[in-house]
Amino acid sequence: MVLAKTKLKGALRIDFTKSVAGFEPIDSFGDAVVSLIRNNNGPKVLILIDRAYGLPSATAHLVSDHLNLTGGNPLTGPNDPCGERFPSVNDIYVTDVPVGLPSGIAAGLKSGLSPSDDAVKLIRSLGADFYCYNLVPAMIVAAHARYRVLAIVVPEGAQLDSTLLSALDNGGGN
Repeated sequence: MVLAKTKLKGALRIDFTKSVAGFEPIDSFGDAVVSLIRNNNGPKVLILIDRAYGLPSATAHLVSDHLNLTGGNPLTGPNDPCGERFPSVNDIYVTDVPVGLPSGIAAGLKSGLSPSDDAVKLIRSLGADFYCYNLVPAMIVAAHARYRVLAIVVPEGAQLDSTLLSALDNGGGN
């Protein structure tokens, strides 16, 4: 699905790398992220940046899908009226924006878990190209609140190229 430029310009922007100007800098997924997503009154589009590990190349990637290997679900407790208790996550990711990044499948792991080399091989055998910690629970809440998600993951130690962000603002999703 291609999004209109105006929708990308008004999108909620969350950055777990805390390095991108114009994005809400957040340390890790938690109640603050849930509140931001549920209480946003703008377009139902979330641009999310997270740190990724085990990427096939040392470049940022668009997320095309995910595997929830966190062992949990952030939609516990009373249901919030912003959406369904069990949201569909099919086709939630926006991937056809013209930013020239490779895409891949993220494995969401429980925060703090550092997988062994054998565990990374197992994750890849399940179909994931890399793993991260914040993206998947944030995406589940976004799906619950009826968002589409443009997710970008950045290699450990790298920052997102500012020209990529300009492409999102100036031409992403025409």
